[in-house]
Amino acid sequence: MRKLYQIAVIAVLLCLGSAVCLAESLDLADADFHFVDARDATGYYVDMQSLQFHNDHEVTARVEIVRADIDRLYLYTIRFDRRKKTYQILDSAVAEYASKEKIGGTGVPAKATSYAAGSPMETVVEYIFSPTP
Repeated sequence: MRKLYQIAVIAVLLCLGSAVCLAESLDLADADFHFVDARDATGYYVDMQSLQFHNDHEVTARVEIVRADIDRLYLYTIRFDRRKKTYQILDSAVAEYASKEKIGGTGVPAKATSYAAGSPMETVVEYIFSPTP
């Protein structure tokens, strides 16, 4: 019985050790995030190095949303259509803000969603097309 207990403890420790070793941190070293807007404890930033303009009204950009109150960072690649007033999340990553350790995300694109006038997404789009120094 004691031998079985020891094997179980070792197995648990190996699983925990491999999970810690497999933890991935977000690499934001080459990013140029500009502050765009804040709502309560949430900040919105655009990586100006990531902008890919498709025409005069469509752009793909990396957008960082920081929820300081819960120590979360959400990093999205989003395709915006300024004319249709829509955005489509192409991929996402969720991380602890303080450590930048990735804790979730997806590479599956979501369907395009409309954004409202005065919303943070509209503010992000307007900043991209008319950046403020």
